[in-house]
Amino acid sequence: MNNGGKGLLLLIGTPAALIALVAFLVVFSFGGGSAAAACGTMQGGSVDVDAAAKHAPIDGFSGDQLKNAAYIMNAAEALGLTQQAQVIGIMTAIGESTLQVLDRGDAAGPDSRGLFQQRGNGAWGSYEDRMNPTTSATNFFKALQKVDGWEDLEPTIAIHRVQINQDPFHYRQYQSAAQDIVTQLSGGSGGSTAAPVSSSSPTPTPSASATPGAPAPTNGCSAGGTVLPLTAPFDMTDDFGPRQAPTAGASSWHPADDLQTRVSGSSSGKTGYSCGSPVYAAQAGTVTVAAGYTLSIKSAEGYTISYLHMYPPDMMVAVGDAIASGQQIGKVGSNGPSTGCHLDIRIDAQGSTNSDVSDLPESQSLGGPVTGYVDPEKFFNVFGVTLCGDDCKRNYTE
Repeated sequence: MNNGGKGLLLLIGTPAALIALVAFLVVFSFGGGSAAAACGTMQGGSVDVDAAAKHAPIDGFSGDQLKNAAYIMNAAEALGLTQQAQVIGIMTAIGESTLQVLDRGDAAGPDSRGLFQQRGNGAWGSYEDRMNPTTSATNFFKALQKVDGWEDLEPTIAIHRVQINQDPFHYRQYQSAAQDIVTQLSGGSGGSTAAPVSSSSPTPTPSASATPGAPAPTNGCSAGGTVLPLTAPFDMTDDFGPRQAPTAGASSWHPADDLQTRVSGSSSGKTGYSCGSPVYAAQAGTVTVAAGYTLSIKSAEGYTISYLHMYPPDMMVAVGDAIASGQQIGKVGSNGPSTGCHLDIRIDAQGSTNSDVSDLPESQSLGGPVTGYVDPEKFFNVFGVTLCGDDCKRNYTE
């Protein structure tokens, strides 16, 4: 929870903190593409809270947790806000309270209470207001609306500007689960088999498992949203475009970005920096290749996202599988022409029916010897996601 729910009002009278915050906001602002804007224009609908409480578990959340998610969605709908706002509200509540109305705070905020861990400083109403799911959610959304350009910000940054969390990227890991919850409570298909989370359970890692059978992308928004392919923070070790081939068999024109998470695990025969860390599907789609060191997922919008250098035993999906956004598909490896464990992510835009993706410059137009590939950073920007932000170091050594 850290300093969650302090709100911008606490900075009044503290010029140094305010100056630091302004500097932070300038650094972390970014503009999303028109597809991201399309996601933000889908009207958020109302939800039957009692039906939500009886819904099958979604990414480990069930019962009162989903009932609270419905209260959040309804509060956004009552203010005329979009599905994007509903996702942001649920992301926040997952990160602050695992969707529980908590009558306790933490070391950083002992007076924090409720779904959003709002502080008892007068900015968030009475104790009863903070403990009421609808009122606390309404107050959160009213504060969110005061954030300039909130709909164009990466959701975790928009949330941070309201909550002033110690870690501005704290909420990023909950985006996939929040999107799944909004999709399913709004009437989307699919049902999770994950076990419910009890009040004593640790916070789940929603991006590690997503609901199968998610609906196909519509209006420029993929089912479950667009998420990062690795656990943040991670670094970029090679970018899109010409380069000096780092090892035998590697190309001198790189149609991809190479990423190394700072989380390590163990993969087939490999340990060390980034090895064995989870690889997540950035978007929903169908597996078309899962062999050698390549795993490819074709979107319903025609383009294909490929994830390279995994070992076959570490690939967790097979050709023909329907994949949800945020679902773990394998582990980072060093298979094929590679100088160390990392993820090579590349996007083949050939066949795309998404006009924003089709408008991106393709590799052949930039002097590349391969056809159809687009810069992954520009691709993620189309969907309002920053692939390599200020928490990502660019060390082009691989």
